[in-house]
Formats: sequence, structure tokens, C-alpha cells
Amino acid sequence: MVFLAPKVKRLHLVVRGPGLEASMSRYLIDRIAALPNVDLHTNTEVVALKGDEATGLTAAVFRDRATGATHTCPLRHLFLFIGADPNTGWLNHCVALDAKGFVVTGANSTSRAGQSAFPLETSRIGVFAIGDVRSGSTKRVAAAVGEGAAVVAEIHRVLAAE
Repeated sequence: MVFLAPKVKRLHLVVRGPGLEASMSRYLIDRIAALPNVDLHTNTEVVALKGDEATGLTAAVFRDRATGATHTCPLRHLFLFIGADPNTGWLNHCVALDAKGFVVTGANSTSRAGQSAFPLETSRIGVFAIGDVRSGSTKRVAAAVGEGAAVVAEIHRVLAAE
């Protein structure tokens, strides 16, 4: 948002929850609040898009999650940021998760014969997690790519020991 705001006349930030605290650092929240062209819509969701092939996107319909009231917001572009909540329900207690549902890795997750787990290893020996789903990750693409490269070496070490 901080990157996009200077490039647009008006930026509408739609947040399904009560605020930004659950998904952003205080520093970033303060920077967004200081931007004069950002309108924050909390407890809100996008329920419809308007436009056609000739004109493209012309508006979005926002719904207040508390009252159910809707309003149409004229706009030409839409950027979706989805994924602040981990989609780990399918793991069904196969690996340890933190209180927010992120996968726990490293020394806090497991041990192998008295040794600490590999940094990206979960509570199940030989099962690894990288990227946004990992507890304590930086939630950045570049970091996830780096973790992906690092986990290959960890997997090779596990396989070599078998």
C-alpha cells in the first residue's frame, strides 16, 4: 500500500477485520495512516465488481460486515492481498502450529536423537515448511525463495543420514 499510494489519486484499503494490527507491523500501520490519499475501510469486504469488456473495471461494491450495508466505490484497478491468515486447517494436527495457525519450525518444533531440528523442519521429522505459512517468517517473496533454496540442503542432509 505504501508503494502504491504515491502512484494513484485515491487508494481504498479494504480490511475484513477490525484493523491492520493482525497483519502488519506498527511501523507500517503508522506509515499508511500518514498517507493523505488512503481511505481505510475496516470490517469491510468486496462483494461485487462492476464494469464490462468495453470500459473495464469501473467500481467495486463494499459491504460493511457489521451492518450489512453496501456502497459502491468507483475505481479502475483492484489489487488483492490475500493470505495473512495461514491456510493450515488441512494439516489436521499433523505438525505443530502456533497460536495463529502458522507452522512451527526449527528448534521449537522437534528433535532428532537429541539434536535440534533443522531450521525449516516441522515437528514431524522429515517434513519441512517454508514461506508465509511458517511461524516467524518475514512474509516476503524473496525470503520464501531463499528458504526454498535453503530447505533443499536440509532435505539432502536428511536423506543422506537415512
